[in-house]
Amino acid sequence: MSPVAGRPEPPGLANERTALAWQRTALSVVVAALVVARLTIGRVGLGVVLLAAAGAVLGGWVALEGLARYRARHGEPRPGPGRGGRATLLLTGTVVLLALTELAALLLG
Repeated sequence: MSPVAGRPEPPGLANERTALAWQRTALSVVVAALVVARLTIGRVGLGVVLLAAAGAVLGGWVALEGLARYRARHGEPRPGPGRGGRATLLLTGTVVLLALTELAALLLG
């Protein structure tokens, strides 16, 4: 439903495009974590494996978050209270952590 007078949303593909963007983001986070782990494991050590695992878990969570948002826009109720931007904050923090890990590897080797 549209926020304007309870009218249904106009037809279009905006919700589908947004859902695809969440899926691409999830896949990108997983791939970036695995690539960083692969390229830096020799320089940084096995600690980077934890970062790769965290990236994989975060990627799965981002995919589920995107699916929940897609379903909510189609009228299905979301379980639990709203997240209030925590998804975006966690995603941004993880991407920054990946970048810092790669920078540390470049500086060490």
